[in-house]
Amino acid sequence: MATAQAGGQVRAGRHGVTNRAGVISIGSRVTVFGYFVFGDLDTQSPLKVKITIGDGSIIMFRFQCNAAESVRIGEDVSIASNVFITDSDHVVEPDGTPVTRNTKLVTRPVEIGNGCWIGQNAVILKGVTIGEHCVVGANSVVTRDVPARTVVAGNPAKVIKTL
Repeated sequence: MATAQAGGQVRAGRHGVTNRAGVISIGSRVTVFGYFVFGDLDTQSPLKVKITIGDGSIIMFRFQCNAAESVRIGEDVSIASNVFITDSDHVVEPDGTPVTRNTKLVTRPVEIGNGCWIGQNAVILKGVTIGEHCVVGANSVVTRDVPARTVVAGNPAKVIKTL
């Protein structure tokens, strides 16, 4: 069984789960607190890194990250508790297979730039690029790209100010 790639001084809390460890690459000096989930949404694809966490990042409790293609978290990113990041959505076919049984996905990569702060309970959806040194407010749902050095908040997240 493949294991996650990890740099030096990585600390991971208890009760973490992944369905395919070989898809995760964790940089050096990274801390991931307990009750995390790293999910590979396309376990039929060849084994390759799909979730990357950069050096010096800190991820608090109850983090979930799902990837069928790619989720890249930059260096020195701080992620609060209860954050969910995914690069995929289920396909809804009104006259077809019920969504609860449909295995088809719409997938687009997610990228979070260096030095970002992602607030409590935030959700980051497929296809989003968050520029460097951004702040995502608590309880925000990010559905569109965020320019560098910007504060966004709300559902859907909107620009609050430029740093």
